[in-house]
Amino acid sequence: MVNLRMSMREMPNTQELKDFAKKANVTVAVGFLSGRQHVPKNSQGESKETAELAKELSYGTATTPARPFLEEGINSKKNELDKAMEEQVEAVKNGKNANWDKVGTMAVGAVQEFVRGDYYKSTKPNSPETIKEKGSDTPLIDTADLLNSCEYVVEA
Repeated sequence: MVNLRMSMREMPNTQELKDFAKKANVTVAVGFLSGRQHVPKNSQGESKETAELAKELSYGTATTPARPFLEEGINSKKNELDKAMEEQVEAVKNGKNANWDKVGTMAVGAVQEFVRGDYYKSTKPNSPETIKEKGSDTPLIDTADLLNSCEYVVEA
């Protein structure tokens, strides 16, 4: 994962979870792998790395407003993700294996669900020019390629 990722360790959660993650040196990183090319639907052969596109969309550019969809997507399911993390902490405390993949899958799903929702349509809508070019008024979704390339990595 490069350029843009949201670590579950960085999430605002209980101090016990933060302490455990620090001791266990476990991070569930959510973001976009480098090297993957994104080609927009209406492109003239132009492409860029998906990770770079995600960074531009998240932080904004001179012509695009910032839409921090990774952080906001994960925070939209904060309670559920905290509970899943707590379950993994308890498993480890009880001598069982933690299923960090469950947490990663849930986090990716949270980001995807958030982007598919209407939040940015009402708070930071596409410009008329973008709507005309894309043929859609849904921010962050053109072909769904970006959304479908969101992944997680468990770093231990």
